[in-house]
Amino acid sequence: MSQRLRHFTGHVSRLAFLLLAVGCSGGRWKPGRIEQPFPLEPSAVVWIWSAGQVEKWHAVVFPPDSVSGIPYRMALQCDSCRRSMPRAQVDSMKVGPYQGGRGPSALEVAGVVGALLLVEIVICSLEGAKSC
Repeated sequence: MSQRLRHFTGHVSRLAFLLLAVGCSGGRWKPGRIEQPFPLEPSAVVWIWSAGQVEKWHAVVFPPDSVSGIPYRMALQCDSCRRSMPRAQVDSMKVGPYQGGRGPSALEVAGVVGALLLVEIVICSLEGAKSC
C-alpha cells in the first residue's frame, strides 16, 4: 500500500469514528417520564401534549393536580402570562434542552473536530508530508 493511501485511510478512519460517535450520542434529550413533581430550571423547555395538540412552555411547575407554565414565546418574567392545565388532560410531557448556559452538544463538538480533521488533511496534502 502506498504511503499516500495509508495517509488518506488514516484520516478517513478518524472521520468515520467521529460520525459513528455523533450518531450514537442521542443529542441532549433525556428520556424518561414526568410523573412526579421535580424541580426544573426556569429556562427548561417542556413540551406538553394534550388532546392532539402540543404546547411549549418554560418556567414549568408541577402542583399536585395540574401543570403550570409560561408559553415559550412569552418572557420568563411575565407572571400574568402563566397558564395552567389539569394533569388529567395531559397526555404526555417531554423536557427539552436547557436554553441558557448550556454546554456544547455532541453535534457541535463533532463539527469542530471534523473541521480540524479537514484542515489537517488539506495541510498535509499541500505539504506532501509523509508523517501526518
